Amino acid sequence: MQRLPIQLSVAALLVVVAGVALNLWIFRFGALAGLLGLSVTKHLVIAWLCQVLGVDRRPRSDPERVGEPHAGRPGLTECRAAPPSR
Repeated sequence: MQRLPIQLSVAALLVVVAGVALNLWIFRFGALAGLLGLSVTKHLVIAWLCQVLGVDRRPRSDPERVGEPHAGRPGLTECRAAPPSR
């Protein structure tokens, strides 16, 4: 059975429940404050999802494959500085 890429731990589930409770509490101060709280929460959730899914994650470089073109972008190669001359 294959694991899902996004899994919530118990701590993450507690944070989600606390976030929902905080948003409900902020709505008691008014609609504008509640919408501002929802906007902040939305941005935090999107940032967390991007981190979990690996958006903008750079591929790991293997020392054996230096100089070979990248699989995703043909024509590009990794560059390393030349060792200092004596």
